[in-house]
Amino acid sequence: MRRLLLLAPACAALLAVAPAVATGGVADRLRALDGRPCFAGSEFTCVALTVPLDHFAPADGRTTRVVFAVRPADGPSRGLFVTATGGPGSSGILSAEPYAATMPAAMLRRYDLVFFDQRGMGRSGALACPEAAARATLSRRPTEQAGRTFARACANELRSRRLLPFMGTAQAVEDLEGLRVALGGPGVFLYGESYGTQYAQTYAAAHPDAVRRMAIDGVVDLTLTGPQFWASAARGFESVLTATLRTCAARPACDRDLGGDPERLYGRLAARLDRAPIPVRIPGQRRPVERDLTRGLFDVAVSSSMYSPRGRSALLSALAATRRGDRRPLLELAYGSAGIDPVTQAPMPDPAWSDAVYYGVDCRDYAYYAGTDPERSAAFLAEAALVGQRFPLLGEATALSDYPCVWWEAPEPGPERPAPLVLPGVPVLVSTATADPITPIDQARAVASHLADGHLVTTMGGAHVMWGRELDCVDRVFRRFFVDLRAPAARETACRGAYVDPYAPQRGRG
Repeated sequence: MRRLLLLAPACAALLAVAPAVATGGVADRLRALDGRPCFAGSEFTCVALTVPLDHFAPADGRTTRVVFAVRPADGPSRGLFVTATGGPGSSGILSAEPYAATMPAAMLRRYDLVFFDQRGMGRSGALACPEAAARATLSRRPTEQAGRTFARACANELRSRRLLPFMGTAQAVEDLEGLRVALGGPGVFLYGESYGTQYAQTYAAAHPDAVRRMAIDGVVDLTLTGPQFWASAARGFESVLTATLRTCAARPACDRDLGGDPERLYGRLAARLDRAPIPVRIPGQRRPVERDLTRGLFDVAVSSSMYSPRGRSALLSALAATRRGDRRPLLELAYGSAGIDPVTQAPMPDPAWSDAVYYGVDCRDYAYYAGTDPERSAAFLAEAALVGQRFPLLGEATALSDYPCVWWEAPEPGPERPAPLVLPGVPVLVSTATADPITPIDQARAVASHLADGHLVTTMGGAHVMWGRELDCVDRVFRRFFVDLRAPAARETACRGAYVDPYAPQRGRG
């Protein structure tokens, strides 16, 4: 049940950041808002903003608190540089320091940096259900039973259900607007990655006059329905996996280690797992323990590896190991991706991620079919099966990513899909990659085609989310866009990246 659309970190290293020295302006307003250092020694100030629980019901006096991390500019500020991280369900506050460390020094001088824990996440509600998520990942029950059980167990694990009806992106972007007003109404420079592109586009549509520039990286096309998005993603995963296996076939050492036919090896392993799990012995705390490699865990390992050239190379190494009879690397890749200890099978909670917030947001943002819950379930499962027929490698597993939304505790259906974003007068950088599995290039192209001043940056190969991955071609475009305020001269820029990182030959031969 673990969501496929996870944040792919844009930061490649954790570096020291020079302390902020700005005074006045935003710094004074942060003090007036009782801002405190986010962590000991941090140059980010955290402020807890009290906002309406329901921004769209003025008569409803209930409130909630959302926490923002702000780093005042080192010099005269152009405005707020807001980073919307991925998921949904990631902690922007925990990303703030490492992300700022990779930004050009000129950005630290010229922008007040803003990160946040979206309502429900981390400091803004601490909603999480790691136990339910771990049990769902390891479950061997039929999909309908597993999805219904997870939705109920996750809700029961939460510290409070009060936020659940109010976690959609439309509510969350109004929280950001509340911060902007509290800081004196400066202009906003938006950067969104993965789900953050959904957040950024929603904010820009609601508050176009506040936006000065925007970059979206790993782009979600908001005009797609939920089933349409996941069918697109299924095609993306299938394409990237197939290309990865064929890249291996074109590299002699990789092809040899995978038996001379990587696609055939993959297909035989998947078919075997469809028949029955494969027992795998791994070191335990005192003695070896046996864990089953199931088809579900296999799909987790494969799908999580598709997000980057490094991950694809690691998957090929794990597949090569299986040919030698060693399934442990593949099993550990699956457990690690799912955040579960393979020895104890207990969850390894990640403070930077929440499955509860993922579903809390996505199950409010998208409507899945009509009718009673059983009728919606039947329609969902039927559509996923059709997607699986079209894309047999990962299609059905991908299409089922949002299946728990059928049973999620969200009494109102999601909104109608919005019209394409045009945003006249606002330069927009649209970053994509041909090897992005979860938000395929077609979605970025569709979004860019409607923008009044959109500029598409396409990496050949690459990863899901490209800024900050030490690819100079991409980083240079972003630097010019936000530091020099110069959009690319052409409407489309092409950059060359890797598809699969170099393969390390295995020791021994099967």
